[in-house]
Amino acid sequence: MNTHVLIYDGFVNFEIMLATYLMKTQGEIITVGLSSEMVNSHEGFAVKPQKDINEVDWDEVEVLIIPGGDIGAIEGNKQLISIIKKLDINRKYIGAICSAVELIKQAGILEGREYTDNHTNHVDTYKVSRNIITAKANGYVDFAIELGNMLNIYSDKEDYNETVRFFKYFENN
Repeated sequence: MNTHVLIYDGFVNFEIMLATYLMKTQGEIITVGLSSEMVNSHEGFAVKPQKDINEVDWDEVEVLIIPGGDIGAIEGNKQLISIIKKLDINRKYIGAICSAVELIKQAGILEGREYTDNHTNHVDTYKVSRNIITAKANGYVDFAIELGNMLNIYSDKEDYNETVRFFKYFENN
């Protein structure tokens, strides 16, 4: 299973690092940009997307992760909004964290669903609603672990528990 990650100028790299690390155990990570031009992460990393949005066969995509950051570069992009809607209709997995939740709100796919974002007042760092996981910025560890759980990447309950202990609680065994 390959995981597609949308990257854009101002995306926050740290929010998706653990998620991509875990998903890499199941297939390739494919970075996608609105164009093939280099983008700069919030942290200052210059990254060239592997594919631009027009090169992706969206019918073949199983998972799309959208990091937060300055979404001004992608906000309101009609093609991207259409892709997100199509992925949801086809029950593909969508992960959005931090300000990326605003983007999928624009697509209208959160209406009538539970979600969390940086503006909600509850303590939940993430929420799952069918094929969608949303998370607050500080929920990046929970986001990554639960995305893996949604996609059945853990070999068994002990593998899952070990992942939680190691990445969330920093236990070595």
